[in-house]
Amino acid sequence: INIPDSELELLYQKLRLTRLPNNFDNERWAECNGVTVSKVKEIVDFWRTGYHWREEEAKLNQLPQFKTHVNVKGFGEMEIHFIHSPSVVPDAVPLLFIHGWPGSFLEVTKILPILNEAGFHVVAPSLPGYGFSECPDQPGFKNNHDAEALHQLMLKIKYDRYVVQGGDWGSDIARLTGRLYPEHLKAVHINHINLATMPKPNFDKEPDYPAFEKRSIEQQKHFVTKEFAYYLVQGEKPRTLGFAMHDSPVGMLAWMMDKLFTWSQNYPWTASELITWTLLHYFPGQTTGFHMYRENDASLRQEIPYESTPTGVSAFAGEMEMVPRSWAEKTANIVFWQEHEKGGHFAAWENPEALAGDMVKFFRGVWKDS
Repeated sequence: INIPDSELELLYQKLRLTRLPNNFDNERWAECNGVTVSKVKEIVDFWRTGYHWREEEAKLNQLPQFKTHVNVKGFGEMEIHFIHSPSVVPDAVPLLFIHGWPGSFLEVTKILPILNEAGFHVVAPSLPGYGFSECPDQPGFKNNHDAEALHQLMLKIKYDRYVVQGGDWGSDIARLTGRLYPEHLKAVHINHINLATMPKPNFDKEPDYPAFEKRSIEQQKHFVTKEFAYYLVQGEKPRTLGFAMHDSPVGMLAWMMDKLFTWSQNYPWTASELITWTLLHYFPGQTTGFHMYRENDASLRQEIPYESTPTGVSAFAGEMEMVPRSWAEKTANIVFWQEHEKGGHFAAWENPEALAGDMVKFFRGVWKDS
């Protein structure tokens, strides 16, 4: 990774010229998401004087990163950026880690050493259009094409049989990979379930939900009624919104802070984390990440077929999109389910030990039996 000096100079010029709102009445009417004028000013001040991209870039470049080309039917060759961290453990299991939005390949970094030590060869790509992977140059690139691109990547690395973990969009793509390539994919692990892919079944009798699942149901209701506006605007106007976000680093920061704050479970985000997560979308151009929402409109999805691939779920208490196990079992072959009181949407970042522990336990058992 080597962002041009000219790009950094432009970034810092924009930061110097930042204009924050000054007409709020003590912000008494503002959203309850922590993205206040004072908080944004605090982060921007640090960004101007205390944050150094080159230092963060050097840390990222310590990761084993590569680029290669894969062929996606109807879209031709695409360049894919990815981390590939093999394990030294004999007979290690190939594992594909798929991020979502507003995440990136960076999310794998905290669980990477745990998985390598436990005997997993880890491949963590940037999804097409994210980070340092090429963006599709024509419409119609949907999640099944993401699955195809990443499957072709695994085959190119000579991993003919593998397992996959996904959160956010990654969970949808992981499940799609299981349906599209069952002879290659041995197991799917997810930590995020939305109602579009695992809807509530028509029960003859409503199940008796335990407290953890009752809370999940309520959080789903809150999400779709109070936190869904971003999905609609990114799905309907990705290019229009993208102009503003790509031009304004502070605008992009505020948009990211809203999601990082409200989707995590009281995680103590540092200023450096907030800025680095933002820049991994800002530098390549935010429109590409938004466009996935337009191409995969939940309202247009067809009925979800039953997923026979062995599936494991890690349910974190702070995850805003999680369903009861009884719902998930109607659309997937659930063979592992573990609940955690600590952690939210960004489980690999918020509670890496728990997520990695579940993955190791689940994947080892399924791989041994396959």
